[in-house]
Amino acid sequence: MRKILVYNLLAVCALVLLSSCDHDEPVDPIKPLEERTVLVLSAYGDIYDQTGKLVTHLSNCTFASEIIADGDDYFVAGVHSKGRVGYWKNGKWNTLHVDFIDDVDHWVYGIGKWEYYIYLLDVPSVLKNSGIFPLEDCHIFIPADHALRVTEGKCYVVGYELTTEEMQYRPVLYSNRNKNTYKKEYLPMPPGAVSGECRAIYAYDGYSTIIGGVIDRQPAVWVDKQYQLYEVSNPELLEEGSYPVGRIDAITICDGHIYAAGFEYNKNNNLIATVWVDGKPVHYQVNDSPDIISQAVEICSYGNDVYLLTSEYDNETSIYYNYLWLNGNLVMSYPNAEASGFTVF
Repeated sequence: MRKILVYNLLAVCALVLLSSCDHDEPVDPIKPLEERTVLVLSAYGDIYDQTGKLVTHLSNCTFASEIIADGDDYFVAGVHSKGRVGYWKNGKWNTLHVDFIDDVDHWVYGIGKWEYYIYLLDVPSVLKNSGIFPLEDCHIFIPADHALRVTEGKCYVVGYELTTEEMQYRPVLYSNRNKNTYKKEYLPMPPGAVSGECRAIYAYDGYSTIIGGVIDRQPAVWVDKQYQLYEVSNPELLEEGSYPVGRIDAITICDGHIYAAGFEYNKNNNLIATVWVDGKPVHYQVNDSPDIISQAVEICSYGNDVYLLTSEYDNETSIYYNYLWLNGNLVMSYPNAEASGFTVF
C-alpha cells in the first residue's frame, strides 16, 4: 500500500511539472505591451518598428529573408550584395568564415539561434557558426521561405522536392538529431494524395514539430509528423482546377492552440490572407477592392498574444501594403514595405 502511495505521489508531481509549462525553451520574461518592440523587415533591407518608423537600412543587402530576436538583439538573414555569407546583428553585418568546396550562389533562406550558435540555411548546407553541415540528397530540394527552426540545439529544415518521374511535389523534413548529419524524411500524406509541400515550421522541446503547408490542393498541418487536412471557406473550389485552394506559409502555437497562416481563394478567385485557428479559417484583409490580393507573411506568439503580418497587393496600382495585427486587431500599416517577416521582443 505504501509503495502504491509513493508511485501515485510521483505521478502527481510529474503531472504538475508537465502541466506547469508548455515547453522548456529558454525564454525572457514577457514584457507588457507598451514595453515590447516589433521589428518589421522589408525584402530590401529596411527595418521598421511598431509605430511605422524606419529604424535602419541594412548595408550591402540585396535581399532580406528573415528576422529573429534573442534577448534584446535581433538577427537578419539574407543575401549580401558582395556574395559574403553571414548575417546582420542589430543592423551590423557579421561574416561567417566558412570554406565552401563548391562555388554556389549564397541565398540564405532561414536563421535560428541557440545559446552561442547561429544557424543559417544556405542550401545545400546548414551553417553553424563556422561549420558546414550538408543536407542529405538535396539536389532537387526547394526550401520554404522561413525554412529553419532550432530547439534545444536540434535544427529542423522544411521544404519540398519535385519528383522527376511524376512531376509532383513531396513534403520534406530535414533534422540533425544524429549530431550534425542532416537526414531527409518524407512526411506522410493521405492515401491517394499525389503532391505535398512543407511551407512552415514551429519546433519546441527538442523533438516536437508542427509543420504547415499543403497536400494536393488543401491546406495541411503535420503535428509531430501526423497530417491533418484543414477546411477551406469555399470547398466547391476543390472540385475543379489544379492550383491550391488554400496554403499555410507560417505557423505558431499560443495557449495550446495552433495558429496557421497563409492564404485561400475567395469566391472572386482572389487570394485572401487567412489564419486557421485549430483548423478553422479566419480572413484578414483591409482593402476589399476586387483588385486586391492578400496573404499572410508571418505569424508569431508572444506570451498569450498573437501577432500577424499580412501583405496586400493592388493589381491596379502595383503597390504593396503590409499590415500588422495583434490578436485580430489592426495596429499598424507599412505602405510599400513589401515585408518578408517580423519579430517581437
